[in-house]
Formats: sequence, C-alpha cells, structure tokens
Amino acid sequence: MTFAAQVAMFSKLAEEKGMVNSLEGNLSVIDRQTGNIYITPSHRAKCLLTEEEICIVNPQGEQIGGTGKKSSEFFLHEAAYKARPDVGAVVHCHTPYLSAYAFAYRDFETPKDTFLSQIFGNIKCLPYGAHGTHEIHQGIEEALDGRPVALLGGHGVVCVGEDLEDAIGIMEAAENYAKTIAIKHKLF
Repeated sequence: MTFAAQVAMFSKLAEEKGMVNSLEGNLSVIDRQTGNIYITPSHRAKCLLTEEEICIVNPQGEQIGGTGKKSSEFFLHEAAYKARPDVGAVVHCHTPYLSAYAFAYRDFETPKDTFLSQIFGNIKCLPYGAHGTHEIHQGIEEALDGRPVALLGGHGVVCVGEDLEDAIGIMEAAENYAKTIAIKHKLF
C-alpha cells in the first residue's frame, strides 16, 4: 500500500472514531528514505479522502503532489518527525478529554500504578502557539522525549507512532485513559 493510500485509509478510521473531522485534526506519515511527508489536506472530510488528494511535501517544505492544499498544521508534523526520528506517523486531533487538559494548560499526570502510565508517562502540555505557525510546536522535543503523546496548550493533542495504526491506537488509548480519570474524579 502506498503512503498516500495509508493516510487516506487511516483518516477514514480516525473520523469514524470521532478523532478528526473536516475542520479539526490531521494525519501524516513520513517516507524516511526520501524525507517526503504525506499529510491530509485542509478543510476536507477525512472519511471522503482519496489517495490522490493526500498532499506530498518534500524535505524543503514544498508540496510536490496531491490535489488538496497541505494541512495548516504541517509544521507541527514536521517538528514531531524531527523530534522523534524513530517514528513513522503523526496524528493531531482534538479529542475532548485530552484537549480539556490542553485548554487548561495542564500536564496530564498519569497514576503511577497503572499499566498505561508505562506507555504514556506524564503527558506534557506545551505553551500556546498559534496554529499553522512554528510557535505551535515549541518545546515538542522535550514533550515527546520518551513519550508518544503531547498536549498543545489551548489547542489539542499530538501523537506519534511507528505507523498510523500504532499512532491511532495510542491516541485512542490515551483519550480513553483521560476519560476514565475524569469519571473517577466525578464519582469519588
């Protein structure tokens, strides 16, 4: 399966799971051989994307393929790949429970006695940075150091993984974890 086909397929899955929509969220993969990044286009329903629409951006930041306009969050994806040369995919979304922490500018402290804390550690929250600018990813190197998820202050969430299946799975688990903690605080 081509890189563009992977992005189109997993974009549909992410929208079905409520992680992204036409205005919020984006997915990408990187071809580590060429440095090209394959990313969802702006303002498109992710469930309707075709392989031909997926934007291909070369290491110089020039769009060299795809019929859509590259996501305004391209700089965030590019910074995540630079911070984590061991990953092949990035998912940026606005899931409600983790985004609530981002809007509160708070790290998500994971209880130490749970299995998922070994995966996530404490999820760090970056300071606010305007979307579509280099400001949004300031501090991402530290936030993603040994962790797959980071909060974007006043904005949303970013997750990295080996591939899109991995990144979406991690994002879904992190969001469910945050939801469970919120329910615990409400009940007890």
